Amino acid sequence: MNPTEFISDVVSHLREAGLPYMIVGSVASNAYGEVRTTFDTDIVVDAPFEDLLPFLRSLGEEYYVDEEMAREAWERRRMFNIIHFASGNKADIICRKDYEYACVAFGRRRRRNVEDVEVQMCTPEDVILSKLQWSKMGESERQYRDALGVAKTQRSALDLAYLAHWAEDIGVADLLNRLLRDSELSPPPATERSEE
Repeated sequence: MNPTEFISDVVSHLREAGLPYMIVGSVASNAYGEVRTTFDTDIVVDAPFEDLLPFLRSLGEEYYVDEEMAREAWERRRMFNIIHFASGNKADIICRKDYEYACVAFGRRRRRNVEDVEVQMCTPEDVILSKLQWSKMGESERQYRDALGVAKTQRSALDLAYLAHWAEDIGVADLLNRLLRDSELSPPPATERSEE
């Protein structure tokens, strides 16, 4: 099972369980920006643990799943992983956080193709913002480069007012300003900031 087949299989199980989800992380930044090798698929899920259980059990013996670890992660609003035994492909299943920006970003998800597989994915703006968050938390230049790749590739389609508003809200305005300079994009006037 190659990575695309893996994503397709996991997403089909999520759909069958009726779980709202969103592909994020490096799979999303590859879809919108510059491609780099990635070994994990990050998926945000918005559901109580009781609704998540049928999804986990539907994966069967082909996958490594630890229900107790998953339950503990969900209680802490964190993440756990599932692994396809034969291929080694791994997905981090992430509990959607409750703070305002996380809810807004989840609500903006859109249909997008990963090769030939249609999935629900975060927007380019939200890839940038989440990558800047990770960059700030871990001081990771790789995360910043992912965000920069999306900004350069999607430059004419980006909602700069949305980026400016939420970057300020989540504490990454300094990194966004650096990214706008590095990608030669102009920040929007302060009066035009979007709250969507």
